[in-house]
Amino acid sequence: MRIIAIHRYFWPDSPPYASFLRQIAARWVKDGHAVEVLSGQPSYASGQERSPATESLDGFRIRRLPVMRDRAGGWRQLLNLVVFPLVVALRILTSRRADVIMCSTVPQVTLGWAVSLAARARGAAFIYHCMDLHPEIGRISGEFRNPLVYRILARLDLATMRRARRVVVLSEDMRRSVLDRDAALADRVVVLNNWALPDFSEPEPAPLGEPVPGVLRLVFAGNLGRFQGLERMVTALADLPEEVRLEMVFMGEGRAKPDVEAAAARIGHPGVDVVFLPHGSPSAAKSLMSTAHLGLVTLVPDVVKYAYPSKTATYTTEGLPLLVLCEQDSQLASAVRERGLGWSVAAGDTPALVEALTDASARLAATGLRAERAAVGRFAGEAFDESDILQRWSELLTGINEPKESP
Repeated sequence: MRIIAIHRYFWPDSPPYASFLRQIAARWVKDGHAVEVLSGQPSYASGQERSPATESLDGFRIRRLPVMRDRAGGWRQLLNLVVFPLVVALRILTSRRADVIMCSTVPQVTLGWAVSLAARARGAAFIYHCMDLHPEIGRISGEFRNPLVYRILARLDLATMRRARRVVVLSEDMRRSVLDRDAALADRVVVLNNWALPDFSEPEPAPLGEPVPGVLRLVFAGNLGRFQGLERMVTALADLPEEVRLEMVFMGEGRAKPDVEAAAARIGHPGVDVVFLPHGSPSAAKSLMSTAHLGLVTLVPDVVKYAYPSKTATYTTEGLPLLVLCEQDSQLASAVRERGLGWSVAAGDTPALVEALTDASARLAATGLRAERAAVGRFAGEAFDESDILQRWSELLTGINEPKESP
């Protein structure tokens, strides 16, 4: 089949999906399909300012469409929310017909809506790959706080899902949220999580040496955004018992970084040290994880219903036990408790967080966290095996062009 896959960012850009899509497209080429990726010019810390407008990679074709650099957000990001989907839709409508068209959720709502309409007009099967669910996430962040804007976007995204042959989500929590929109979508929703963040660069050493013996190193690698509640988590470290020695390492950039830095400066605990490292390559991040004792996953309330923290796959694949802060009835928190992957507490529950870190520090001293590391290794092999997940991406296309009535 001829397949078009679309995302605002593509490798060598730094957002995780930019690399995941490269591997999905390469797998489809290996299966015998002809694949074209539509994207924009790199906008993040990609290591290069500009890529060719068209190029070939891993057997598929990349076409980078005109788009404004919007790393800083603002009006350029708002303009790209409209312009990029329209340019993509025009490309679909005027180019050779595809059998299957897939897009992500970036830009939010508008890309899926425009692409699904263009796919229907060309008679192509549409796959909606939802790395997160909007406008629900946007309402939590405040981006779509206006009630009228939210209702309009919610209707547009529901219409997009109803036009899709497959709606791919990352977790059972996300699947339930989709079915809350429309239970009739049940036969189209596929739970298909990501794997560990791909690494196409040369191996790099860890940006930090090994922690001092007796110091529990907790690492957070990724975007320091508004959805994690990182400032509140760092503030809670001041309540740790005096005997607990902890090093909290943040590797990455993001809008919340200044607030997290300010919270770290106020801790005043002699045994707590907070370290900030700049954004690094996946190789550098994985090297850092190899020196750590716990990987931090934290989400503000309700986010876990609409997104799954993909850093979980990378942490566990690297054998790193977890400290998870989110709703305790979620798929992620349940897995941590039931599989012995580390510690899980409700976001904002400072006493429980203090208890978890105190226990982790004690277990580090007693056992070196051997049982937890063994458990995450087994879990990663079952939940985040790259070859198994890519095989499911191959199988996702089976029967996708069979006629299906639209609501």
